[in-house]
Amino acid sequence: MSVISDPSFLNKLYFYRYRINLKPEELIHLPLYKGSALRGAFGYALKKAICVVRETECDDCILKTKCVYSSIMESPMPEGHPYHRKYIRAPHPYIIIPQLTRQQYFSPDDLMFFEIVLIGKANEFLPYFIYTFTEMGRFGIGRERGRFDVISVDALALDGSSTEIFNSIDKLLKTTEHRIDYNLFVNSPKLSHLNGDDKKFRSDEVTILFETPARIKSDDRLATDLPFQLLIKRLIERAFILANLYCGAEFEDTEEFVKDSEHVEVVTNKLRWMDWERYSSRQGKS
Repeated sequence: MSVISDPSFLNKLYFYRYRINLKPEELIHLPLYKGSALRGAFGYALKKAICVVRETECDDCILKTKCVYSSIMESPMPEGHPYHRKYIRAPHPYIIIPQLTRQQYFSPDDLMFFEIVLIGKANEFLPYFIYTFTEMGRFGIGRERGRFDVISVDALALDGSSTEIFNSIDKLLKTTEHRIDYNLFVNSPKLSHLNGDDKKFRSDEVTILFETPARIKSDDRLATDLPFQLLIKRLIERAFILANLYCGAEFEDTEEFVKDSEHVEVVTNKLRWMDWERYSSRQGKS
């Protein structure tokens, strides 16, 4: 597999990462994979807090181009964009990362947390996110709508170090410089062996671990298999669209950065199909 120069849109891609620390007020029951429950509760609380035209669908709303809720949750693909015909919606400018634990019941004696990533200019919405998290706690999450308090919010650096930027006592949001971009990854000491000539770390094989369920489409259908080329193509497309829409990167032809992936052979595949059903209160259906 040949090596190509870094695509310039990756040089433009940047994001911010936060840890939201919670304390249950009562017993909270969450599913084994907690991301779905957190995203559903977040969307419900955000619309309650933001929307002023609640009887109108976002696509028909006169405020959709200026609305925080529409920008975050609906993420319309701009007309005329090269990917407009392929994707009705753009990737959301945020990612909720659930606590990776098999624990499903959390009592008032437990401390809970989850992380959130805000991509590019979506970081301007951080105050809305923190307010929505506190509203989530008031509405409750999980099967029995267990309530919680947001006790603090930490900004996370690439090396895992943290800086508290908000707490429930003074309720003041502090500013700090903690932007994470492509160059930080390239120059990270943890990844330096990938750029050097240390033969101890050189290998013709790489292992990719999926810590949470992955849902990838091919030809408008859920992919039941995951060839390496399909994975790389979807990752490159998503990285490009995020950099283009939220970080100011210019359009590039992503095919150049995918073409050599067809020469990579999957040696071992331990992925398995997982049936998962959730109810979307926003869409009113399972």
